[in-house]
Amino acid sequence: MVTVVLWISGVFLLLQVALLIYLSLMKQKGIRTDQEVSGVYQQVLSPYLAYLAGENDHEPDLPSDEQVRVKVLEKLLSGYASNIKGAENEKRMSHTAERFLADHYRGILLKGSWAERVNTLFFIEDFHLKTLQSEVKKHYLSLKDEDEEYRQSLRVLASFGDESVLQVLKSGEAISIGFMKECLRRLPGSSLEQLKADQELPVPVKLGMISYFGETGFYEHLPYVEAHIQHKEKEVRLKSLAALCQYRYISSADKISPFLTSDLWEERMYAARLSGLLQLTRYSTSLMQLAGDPNWWVRFAACEALKQMPDGEILLTFAAEGHEDLYARDMAKQLQTLRTGVGR
Repeated sequence: MVTVVLWISGVFLLLQVALLIYLSLMKQKGIRTDQEVSGVYQQVLSPYLAYLAGENDHEPDLPSDEQVRVKVLEKLLSGYASNIKGAENEKRMSHTAERFLADHYRGILLKGSWAERVNTLFFIEDFHLKTLQSEVKKHYLSLKDEDEEYRQSLRVLASFGDESVLQVLKSGEAISIGFMKECLRRLPGSSLEQLKADQELPVPVKLGMISYFGETGFYEHLPYVEAHIQHKEKEVRLKSLAALCQYRYISSADKISPFLTSDLWEERMYAARLSGLLQLTRYSTSLMQLAGDPNWWVRFAACEALKQMPDGEILLTFAAEGHEDLYARDMAKQLQTLRTGVGR
C-alpha cells in the first residue's frame, strides 16, 4: 500500500515538474518574442511612418516570421491610426493592413479565442479593413450572445455603412441609447438620412438619434430635432427640447411659449432654460412667474434664465427683493451669487 502511494506521489511530482518546465519555456519564448517585436518596431518605426505618409515610396522590409510581423504591424499601425490625417494616408494604411493582416484576421475570426476575436475586430475597425466586411457580417450573424464581441461587430459594420446595422436599429432591439449613439457616430451621412426618413422608427431609436444630434450639434439634423418637440410621446418631446438647448437655437421663439405653461415640470424647465440661452426678453414676465414654480428645477432654470437676460442682474435683484413668492426670492438670492455653468 505504501509503495502504491509513493508511486502515485512520484507520478504527480513528475507531472508538476514537467508542467513547470513547460510554463517556464513558454514564458521565455514569449519574452524573446516581445523583445524581438520591440527591436524590430524601433528599427522600422521612422522609415515605415515616412512610407505611410507618402514621404518615401520604398516600403521597409518586415520580418518573415508571421507572428513577429503581425505584432510589429499592429503596434505600428495602431499608433498611426490614432494620428492619421488625410484620405490618401488612410488609404495607404488600409492597403498595408490588407496585404499583411487581412488573411491573418480571417483566420482569427474563424478559429481564434474570444479575446483574440474581439481584439481583431477592434483592429479591423481601426485599420479600416473594409475588405473584411463580408467576413465580419458572417461572424456577427453567427454570434449567439450579445456581449462585447457582438457590440464590436456592430461597431465595425456601422463604420463600413453596412445595412444590417440599420436593420438592427429599426427592429427596436433592446440596445442602450449609449451604444446606439456609438453606432450612429460611425454610420455615413446617407444612412442617417435613411433613418430620419423612416416614419415608423421605434421611440428608443428616435431618442438615441435626437440625443446624438444634440451632442454633435450638426446643423443639418436640426430640423429633424425641432420637428419632434410636438411629438405625442413625452420622452421624445423632452429629448428634443434638451437637444435644442444644446444647439442653442430654435427657428421661432413662438414655439417655446406653450411649454412655459405646460403641465409637465420638465417641459417648463427646458422652456425656461432655452429662453435664457436665447436671451428672449419677451418671456421675462413668464420667467418671473416660473421663479415661483412649485418645482425646484423649474425655479432654478427660471432664475438662471433671468440672469442671462441683457438686464439680468436687475431682474434677478427684483426677484430677490420683490417677488411675491418666498421660494422665488430664495432662489433668486442664490443665483445672485451662484456661478452657473451657462455663460452669457
